[in-house]
Amino acid sequence: MTELDVRDLPPSERHGRIHGAFEELAPGETLTVVNDHDPKPLYHEMAVERPAFDADGYESEREGPSRFVAEFPKAADRDAPGADRARIADLDGEPHADAFPGREPKTIRLSLEAGERVPRHEHPDRTVLFHVLEGAVDVALDGDLHRVEAGEILRFGGESTVEPTAREESVALVVLAPRPAE
Repeated sequence: MTELDVRDLPPSERHGRIHGAFEELAPGETLTVVNDHDPKPLYHEMAVERPAFDADGYESEREGPSRFVAEFPKAADRDAPGADRARIADLDGEPHADAFPGREPKTIRLSLEAGERVPRHEHPDRTVLFHVLEGAVDVALDGDLHRVEAGEILRFGGESTVEPTAREESVALVVLAPRPAE
């Protein structure tokens, strides 16, 4: 267990020091923070900004007028609670395979043989990220051609018509993120 007493630090340095100490923890360890005020705002900050923070294990106790002690546990598994993981090579389905069926944002592995194409289509109300992992793909957006090679990402609005064609055997990860209502 690591303990960090921040009462003598200037307030502007406290959260940065706490976040740094938390990141150094191994999975399953706990950071004990001693502060001069209720750490509830820090709890909310950690819950939003640190996926490894185990919010369910958080505890705080007032031990005096200017001594609050809080426990910030790091999840035993490196994955955030509720996190999903998929291995691209293990996904089933050709040419499309849904990495996380029923989950948003929709995440598709697209495998294409050289010269193979996906017919022209749209993804209304989505922002699309087209990340080529292997090979090279010509992506026609409203008729304009964009060559996307391994390691590159093309981002576009789903209202555009899209027609990808593999220049060589290729694998891409396509993320279809819902756009917020205006």
